[in-house]
Amino acid sequence: MSSKSDVEQDFFVEIDDTVGDYSARSVSAALRKVENLKVDDLPAEHRCGLLRRHAEYLYMMSNYETMKEKRVEMLETAYKKARQGHVMNPNDFECAKVLCSTCGRLAEESSLKKKLDYGFKFKTYLDEAIAISDQDFELCHMRGRFCYTVASLSFVERCAAKVIGQIPDVSYKMALDDLLKADRLEQGVAENQLFIGKTYMALGDMVNAKKWLVKTASNTTEVPLEQEYVDEAAALLEEKKFKSIKI
Repeated sequence: MSSKSDVEQDFFVEIDDTVGDYSARSVSAALRKVENLKVDDLPAEHRCGLLRRHAEYLYMMSNYETMKEKRVEMLETAYKKARQGHVMNPNDFECAKVLCSTCGRLAEESSLKKKLDYGFKFKTYLDEAIAISDQDFELCHMRGRFCYTVASLSFVERCAAKVIGQIPDVSYKMALDDLLKADRLEQGVAENQLFIGKTYMALGDMVNAKKWLVKTASNTTEVPLEQEYVDEAAALLEEKKFKSIKI
């Protein structure tokens, strides 16, 4: 008997094949196919799968968008699609991951009020996803990045956050544990390498910080968002505090 995932893959095989190598061109083509389908016209068991793909492809395409306003607009649409799918099937792991990804990115890209609102929602979604599986690169990276971000909040941001809800009790050490675990699960990811370097900086370990920033800066990519991580690492390495440090 076929499993649920096999049945879903068979149903979406044409769209999944279109995604191919996940280049901007192939993802854009798959996105157009998804947008031509209506959720209500599909069998109930495939509706979450469609919404998840719609959200995932929008998220991927946002990585190629250089205008922040347009990027946030795409992420907001992706978030709505992923949330709709998550409500339909809270146990769908892939949909839960995309919901975390879109919500987490919106927490970083939005203004302070929305940033805090999305941040609290993100923590809820992340806990739900990790309850399904805690051995996933993306989830470990997102939790580590979340811990780093919360630990880095300014006094003003903390005051604003307390109006919305209870700030999680996290630390840079917790962030580092998750980010290093993510690297063990999948190495060579510039985004994760950058945050490992920045976390070591926050902990005052400048030798390890430089090691990871050098790794980040050595990456080559054609994806604009990933290039931003590479450029940020390169810019940090130009700071005076790193010049005398040998690795």
